[in-house]
Amino acid sequence: MYGILTADRDLARADFGDVTHFFAESVDGTRREPLSGAVNSVACWGDTATVRNEPERAAVTAEGTRATPDADGHHWGTVCPTDPDYRAGLLDRLERVGAVGDVRLTTPGFPGASFCHCERCKRRFDASDHEDHNAWRTAVITDFVAAAADRVEGDLLTTLYPDPYPGNLRERAGLEPSALAPLVDGFVVPLCDVSYGTTYWVESLARGFAHELEDLEAALTIQLATDGVDPDRLVGLTQQLETHADTIVYGTYPDDADTVRDVIRRVREADTRALTA
Repeated sequence: MYGILTADRDLARADFGDVTHFFAESVDGTRREPLSGAVNSVACWGDTATVRNEPERAAVTAEGTRATPDADGHHWGTVCPTDPDYRAGLLDRLERVGAVGDVRLTTPGFPGASFCHCERCKRRFDASDHEDHNAWRTAVITDFVAAAADRVEGDLLTTLYPDPYPGNLRERAGLEPSALAPLVDGFVVPLCDVSYGTTYWVESLARGFAHELEDLEAALTIQLATDGVDPDRLVGLTQQLETHADTIVYGTYPDDADTVRDVIRRVREADTRALTA
């Protein structure tokens, strides 16, 4: 299957492919009314607006570095996943969005391997049955996704950091695909680049995720960027990836709409020729 990811309501309602992912809540803190018939994407702990206004809510390292857009390697602010008030509000929003359509969780985990060591997390880890900090973080995120699954009426997808090496998602973000698979209907992996000047790394990551998830009952969606990317390259890249993924979605802005529509048409025509050859 093929589709788009967009924040533009007109594009989201247009006929591009088999599925539309719509940014209902973005990592900058922007919130939009969810769209019926779409997979509404909700940023979980990624919320730059909240972190900017209330920096004490950000996840923190043992050295005191907070997960803000100004921190090295961070492009948005991330709230600590044990913040009880934020978690409750997030679950309420997911229930409201999930009553409209399917839901995709973005930024569902901790913002990096060294987070979170705030005083609340220290207390909760010390009071837990876990001796390993990564195991405790994984339990925190898995419990959250389970709670989200109870709130969402339709399908629930969760985004994975693009690192399929066994154990790395758990260490990086507290995401354990084998624990999450019974709770969700699919995983989404963004593999985005400004031009895809080389594509072997994209295929390698997609192949790695296909192997990592092959024994789990959850579909795999690969997300690609399109802004400024040559259409021929997108067609070729899609053909490389479609053997590894169930769905491919293209990040789409109004200026890219014609390109994306053409790419999906060409890939479908190639698929049809291959079937009838």
